[in-house]
Amino acid sequence: MIYETPTLETERLILKKSKYEDLVKVYEFDFRKLRDIAGEFEFVKQDPKELIGWDEPEEGVYNWVVFLKETNEPIADIVADREVEEIKGIELAFNTHPNYWRKGYTSEAIIEVMRFLFEKGYENILCGYDEGNFKSKGIGEKLGFVPYSVRKDAWEKNGQKISSYTSILSKERFNELYNKKIK
Repeated sequence: MIYETPTLETERLILKKSKYEDLVKVYEFDFRKLRDIAGEFEFVKQDPKELIGWDEPEEGVYNWVVFLKETNEPIADIVADREVEEIKGIELAFNTHPNYWRKGYTSEAIIEVMRFLFEKGYENILCGYDEGNFKSKGIGEKLGFVPYSVRKDAWEKNGQKISSYTSILSKERFNELYNKKIK
C-alpha cells in the first residue's frame, strides 16, 4: 500500500512530501561520509544523480522533507518505513543538512512525525544507528528512545566490523514525555 505523506507543522517547521529538488539541497553532502562510522567524517559533495527516485512513492513509506517556516529552506528529511507488525512498530530514519545541526530542528520534526505515527495507530517507533554514529544515537536518547536490539558485526567498513543498534519509543512513553495524549 502506498502511504500518503501528509503535511505536518510545528512552531518553526513545515514537513512536506519530499521532492527531488529539495532532497538535492538537504543532501548537499554525502551523509555516508558524515556519520563518523569507522572514524570517517568528511564533507564530501553528494552526486545529485544518486538521489534520483528518492522522491518516488514507495509501498509502506512516509517521506518528509523538513522546511524552515521563516525561509522555506529545506533542511532535513525524515522517512518512516520498515514496519514491524508483531510490535505495531515502524522505523524512523533522518538526516539533517550540517548547516542546521544543533539547533533543535531535527528533534522538533521527529516529535511531530512520532505524534502523527502514533495517531495512525502505531504502538512503537524504532530508530536505528550504526556504531560510531554518535549524533543519531544522541538524538534518540534525547528524545527518550531506549535500547531494543543489537546486530553485532552487522556490516564491514574499511575492514572494520560495524554493529547496528535499534532503539525504541512506545506510545505510552511518548505520552509521558511530551504530554500529548494519543489514544
